Amino acid sequence: MERVGAWSKLILISIAIVVVWFFLFGIRLIGYFSAINERGLRATECGTQGCSDAVFFLNTAWTFSFFIVIPLIIPLVLVIYWSLKKKSS
Repeated sequence: MERVGAWSKLILISIAIVVVWFFLFGIRLIGYFSAINERGLRATECGTQGCSDAVFFLNTAWTFSFFIVIPLIIPLVLVIYWSLKKKSS
């Protein structure tokens, strides 16, 4: 019974993280994908003057990490890690 409570707590915290992420970053990501659909990825990332391949790659990596990795994936991994660590202790 205690194991079910731990799993439900993990799921509820994960859902809360995803909901907060969606309202803070996910809605902006919808606009970003809309701009990509209208203009293309390179024009959205580099602007009207363009950029080199290295700058394009770094801009894309920064955007991905800023919108997805840092606010969504890292907190989910930490919550799962802490819940598994607490269970094994």
